[in-house]
Amino acid sequence: MIRNEMKKLSKSVSLLVFIDKINDHRNYDYTRSILKAYEENSNGMLTIKEIQVGHNKDLEKKYDIQRVPTILFVDNNGNEIIRYLAAPQGSEIQPFIQSLLVLAGSPNYYENVIKENLDKINSSTIKVLITNSCAFCPSVVDIVSKFALASNGKIKAVMIDIKDNPDIGQKYDACSVPYIIINEKKLIDGMCAPNEILEVLIRENDMN
Repeated sequence: MIRNEMKKLSKSVSLLVFIDKINDHRNYDYTRSILKAYEENSNGMLTIKEIQVGHNKDLEKKYDIQRVPTILFVDNNGNEIIRYLAAPQGSEIQPFIQSLLVLAGSPNYYENVIKENLDKINSSTIKVLITNSCAFCPSVVDIVSKFALASNGKIKAVMIDIKDNPDIGQKYDACSVPYIIINEKKLIDGMCAPNEILEVLIRENDMN
């Protein structure tokens, strides 16, 4: 899948990856081996920019890096769009590649509906708690990622594997996945449709 889909990248894109190869060598090797598969099959269109924590305090502060590895999708102005505290493997390969393709200029199925409602949405952060064994998580990750990519910076998406980050799962009392938190409010548990997420985003705006 990676080999076939990554060939569809139409222009150069890059990802920022904050790592700690000195104190967290095992996770560094694991994450880098996964990302290398994407990079090597992209016909030179994907660049992985590794940033060793402790070597660029300004960037760490800008992106509020609290954990490693952290994978960031950023726009042309360096603004964060999507954050992965999860390895893009297994069932998460497809939504990860779809986000790369949209970042590179491929059509975004949700662009029109987000643009039409953008003035009704406040700046929001959507966290999606997932596991790599979850059958429903990829669909939700895909929806939220494409919402963020279409939002002109109003929506940030954060994907969190709670097996790798169990304390975050405990913090939000996530007994099942996918589990969606919008602006730190526990709102949607389980599989959900795009219109449900959009309605919550608009309702959040109305409440403020």
